[in-house]
Amino acid sequence: MAVHRGMMRGLLIGGILFSPTLVDAGEPEYVSIQTLLSPQAASYQRHMVTLQGIANNIEIIPPAPPRPSKQPCLLVYGRATFTLEDETGSIPVEVLGSCSPTAMDMLPREGETVRLTGTVHVLKSDYPRHVIVQAATIQILDLP
Repeated sequence: MAVHRGMMRGLLIGGILFSPTLVDAGEPEYVSIQTLLSPQAASYQRHMVTLQGIANNIEIIPPAPPRPSKQPCLLVYGRATFTLEDETGSIPVEVLGSCSPTAMDMLPREGETVRLTGTVHVLKSDYPRHVIVQAATIQILDLP
């Protein structure tokens, strides 16, 4: 697999900068979306995982002042939500953005295949489960 559009499109979103979540050190586990929607989803709460799939339903959020107002930049750029789909299911993804105005240029486009690493948030562990992933890094992939 080659990285599409070079490392310029690889994102280090301000997830680490703006996220109050602390996660384990170490390599994030590669999981399927089905795993995060299964009864064992709660065991992934606030853990970093790596997912791969197709980005759909992308909604870009306009630049806005960060919350809380003590953040080091005036506006947060590149905030977005989208649905990540793989062969096992789909899951909502949240991108917190960064201080860089070019962050919006690095977001995935509709239908692109991406590999992302992010923090799992299990909002409801009973069926039907409500799980989201807060992206920290996103790579746009070029698959043959």
